[in-house]
Amino acid sequence: MTCFNRKEKTRACLDNLFNQKLPQGMQLEVFLCDDNSSDGTGQMIRTHFPQVNLTFGTGNLYWGGGMRQAWQHAKAQGSFDFYLWLNDDTVLYPNALQNLWEEFAKLPTQLSILIGACAIPGTQKFAYGGHDQSIRPLPPNGTLQKITFMNGNLVLIPAEVEQFLGMISSKYTHYLGDYDYSMRAHQAGFSCYTSTAYLAECGVNDLPYWADPELSFIARWRLAHSVKGLALEEYIHFKSYHWGKWIGFKSRIEVYLKLIFPHYYVEFRKFISGKK
Repeated sequence: MTCFNRKEKTRACLDNLFNQKLPQGMQLEVFLCDDNSSDGTGQMIRTHFPQVNLTFGTGNLYWGGGMRQAWQHAKAQGSFDFYLWLNDDTVLYPNALQNLWEEFAKLPTQLSILIGACAIPGTQKFAYGGHDQSIRPLPPNGTLQKITFMNGNLVLIPAEVEQFLGMISSKYTHYLGDYDYSMRAHQAGFSCYTSTAYLAECGVNDLPYWADPELSFIARWRLAHSVKGLALEEYIHFKSYHWGKWIGFKSRIEVYLKLIFPHYYVEFRKFISGKK
């Protein structure tokens, strides 16, 4: 886990986590990176959750860096059978970990990653989880569905898979590290699945769209290059690494066209593809 300046959400998440019923014979050890929060999160964790293995970041680790630091701390402490990713704004349903484990046991192969689907709070609508190859959400449908891309809110990874893939790539600061991990898993011959039902809930983090034509060009440019926007260079690396340098180059051109001509981009794409 990693956290930054949302003390009450982090506390609620940890309260919920430690109240979970664990699968028989399982023990849970929590490693969390507090990325230099200024709202007292670290002290709250030390006071109320002394069993948490706590490390502190620089304030510039974001999700990817914070998760890597917590993971490195875990690996330095010894060996584990599984690694569980959990976002601190994700609230587990009762028996979520028990259900996650039972579903993992039903997978065709144990050398697989299982994602726990998350609903929008108070609904049965998709918030985070698995996506198909077109990055369309795959809501739970009562079966264990294979997925292409995953969100990192609630993810169960066997140690054997982690030994092959390693940790979240350092190429990604905040976004894309979870997508990249699922892509690398597929390329290595492992499968990723999403749970049969929602196991948790999490609010959707809506951010300004970097190509919004209502924004000024300067605002669009900043968002496109921001760590919490498109993170352009990391995005191009992602595209190039998984689909080749030509796709990376093509994606860069498309981003710049969209930045400069957001009103006309769709019409331009239709024109070059020959569609009416």
